Amino acid sequence: MSKVLTEAKNRYQKAMIIESVCLVVFGLLVALWQGKSAVDFSLGFICAFVPFCAFTYIVFFRKQDFSTKLTAFYRGEALKFMLTIVLVGVSFKWLAISHFILFFVGFFTALALNNFIPFLLNKS
Repeated sequence: MSKVLTEAKNRYQKAMIIESVCLVVFGLLVALWQGKSAVDFSLGFICAFVPFCAFTYIVFFRKQDFSTKLTAFYRGEALKFMLTIVLVGVSFKWLAISHFILFFVGFFTALALNNFIPFLLNKS
């Protein structure tokens, strides 16, 4: 089972790197297309990407026994859910979001990549 966890850890580490590059590339493309709206897109992307990174850290990168992995998974999911709510709330309350559509496009793009990239890495 250790080999499976090591492979999953490596896969998710690669996924986070690829998704970070996608954030920069997509942010630059939106900046060229819409100018100041790239901030809204990037905030949406970050609101989904940071909780994914926190979840991955809790499940795969913290030192823990194998018997507590399932507990770590549930705690990671709860933290991911709460962190997403907090980040979206902070973005709407205190940060000046002018284009809500681009915010949610960035958010849903990150959600799709959170699922799609590890799946593609698993197939290769």
